[in-house]
This record gives sequence, C-alpha cells and structure tokens, in this order.
Amino acid sequence: MLKLRLVSAAFGLPLAAVLIFVGGLPFFFAILALALVGLREIEQKFRERSLKVVNPIAFLCLFAVIIASQLARLSQTLALTLIMSSWWFAIFGSMLFHILSHQTESQLEQRGERASSIAATVFSVAYLSLFAVIVALREFEVSISDRVYPVGRDLVFLAVISVWVADSFAFFFGRFFGKRPLALQISPGKTLEGSVAGAIAGFVTSWLFAWALISFGGDLTSQVWLNLVRPLPFTFLALALGTIGQIGDLGKSVLKRSLGIKDFGTIILGHGGVLDRFDSLLATVPIVYLYACWILS
Repeated sequence: MLKLRLVSAAFGLPLAAVLIFVGGLPFFFAILALALVGLREIEQKFRERSLKVVNPIAFLCLFAVIIASQLARLSQTLALTLIMSSWWFAIFGSMLFHILSHQTESQLEQRGERASSIAATVFSVAYLSLFAVIVALREFEVSISDRVYPVGRDLVFLAVISVWVADSFAFFFGRFFGKRPLALQISPGKTLEGSVAGAIAGFVTSWLFAWALISFGGDLTSQVWLNLVRPLPFTFLALALGTIGQIGDLGKSVLKRSLGIKDFGTIILGHGGVLDRFDSLLATVPIVYLYACWILS
C-alpha cells in the first residue's frame, strides 16, 4: 500500500503542480473531471446501500456550479445566480422527480426511500460543489500599482502543500509512534499522536511557505504576501490548514463506516477514489478562500 501511495505521488504531484501553475481552462477541466468522477463514486456507493441519487439532476447541478466558479471573473452576479439556481434545482428538482415517478407502493413510503433519495441527491451536490471553490480560489487576483497578480495560484499551492504535509505527517507519525486512538469507532488507524503531529506540520509548512514567497519572490509577490501574512489572522489560518483537513478526513470516514465500505473508489493507486484523496482539501480550501476575501478585498 505504501509503495502504491509513493508511485501515485510521483506521478500525481508534478501533474497537479503544472495544472495549478498554468491555471485557466486546463485547471478548470481537471477540477470538473474530478468532481464528476467524485459524483460517480458517491452515487455508486449510495446505490449499494439503497440510497438513490437522482443522477441526471445531480450531474446538471454540479456541472452548473463548477461552470459558475469559472464565470465569476466575468460576472459575480451571473455566477451567484447560477449557483443559487443549481442548489434550488437540486432540492426541488429531486422532489419533482419523485412527484412524477410512478412508484406508489406503501412499503416504499414506509421505508422512506423517496426522502432518503432527495437527501442523498442534495448532499451529493452540496458536498461536491466544494470543488468549485478550488476553481474560484485559483482565479483570485489582486491589482497593485496597475499590475495584476494571480495570488490565487499561490493560495492553491499553500492549501495543497500544507494539507499534503499534514496528512503525510499524521499518517507516518501515527503509524510509527501512535498509541492512543483518535476516533476508534470511526477510523481505528488514526491516532492522537499522529493528529497532533499533522496539525503541527501543517502549521509550520504554512508559515514556511509564506516566508519563502516573501523572502525569495519578486517585488510584487513579496508585497502581496506581506499584506496576506498578518500575524494573528495568518496564525489562525495556519492552524486551520493543519486541523480542518483532518476533520474533513474523519467526516469522510463517518460516511464510509456508515456505508460499510473501505474506499469510495480505486482510481488513485494506494489512495482509493477521488473522494478518498481530496476530502481534506475540500474541507480547507473554502477557509483559504474566505481568508483571501477578508484580507485582500
């Protein structure tokens, strides 16, 4: 398993770095593909437990939300309208699907399958819509002295690197030194020692990343990051990057435990599916995006 993880990292990390650096449509289509694969994974696992996601509605809504994140640069009003319309359609579209369906057996109603189907559809759209925040963060720009700086590129790197380091430290430190279970009933392999090590590693990595850009970046990069790294707020952000990702990982473990599965998929060697690999990032990227909006807007 460890060898497979290392092989995946050897291929996946350089590809991710290139896509983040390039941004634009290649990055957008990569995130769109990940979100749609994630939808396929969650739909299959829910279906195995008799939880029917209304797939056409979930697909259309998720597609529209991620498209909206790309359109935000052109018109925030248009993007917000598309996102709100998509969430509205996820709720009431899935209801309409069951209104128009011809299943009327009383046993079906007693099992609550229609209610669970609506809930599963809305949850799938809401959860996977977090991929759109990654696109929106990558598109984040600031203007300084008539020059535009793509600070979103740096912030995506910050989130990805900090979360990856935190996850890696939590895994390896917990594996070799962990003794006390962190959440025995949810994820028996995770330990308190590993969690603390991961949180510290994510915190330190965030500060080192910011220091490197300020110290070795160009004048514009240094100026932007000196504005971003305000001691107290950035301390809380660094703490969040070391801890919130672990909460996202445990939340996914709750889902897996409830569904009785080990992984959501097998597309990423050694890591499972898209949802198994990107759970921590989905939990942390919105925090980074809100931080950027607060500090830089």
